[in-house]
Amino acid sequence: MEKTASYVCGAWRHGAGSGQIINHAITGVPVAEINASGIDLPEALHYARTTGGPVLRSLTFHQRALALRSLARLLMEQKEAFYTISKATGATRADSWIDIEGGIGTLFAYASLGRREFPDQPFHVESDLAPLSRSGTFLGRHLCVPLQGAALHLNAFNFP
Repeated sequence: MEKTASYVCGAWRHGAGSGQIINHAITGVPVAEINASGIDLPEALHYARTTGGPVLRSLTFHQRALALRSLARLLMEQKEAFYTISKATGATRADSWIDIEGGIGTLFAYASLGRREFPDQPFHVESDLAPLSRSGTFLGRHLCVPLQGAALHLNAFNFP
């Protein structure tokens, strides 16, 4: 039985102690153990702010897009393994298609959009000047730059 790991602070880490056993939905045989206890979340946030974030912000839109495309290709090569795992939850191949290939397809779409719509720079200058005074002597333009900090994404996994 596989003990799952989380990629945290640049390394794969296992939770401390015993975790929750996940059983195959059809056979009932244990297939994995999940556990995130003991993973230092404040350390993970610090790592995101001081290590991961600066690296991502230094990349151009095209570099980020190429990284997304590389990730999508890698995931697509592994899609049959994802279907096998999904089957263990009781899902059919058709049930899983939108999550597996649809999700990977979304990565490909964002990669294409990033290279097509944005410059090969780490920032984006919007083209239209906006008048900010009646006489037109004061103008503005949006400059889109990477945000500082870290984002926390919560998965709304609401299926039993």
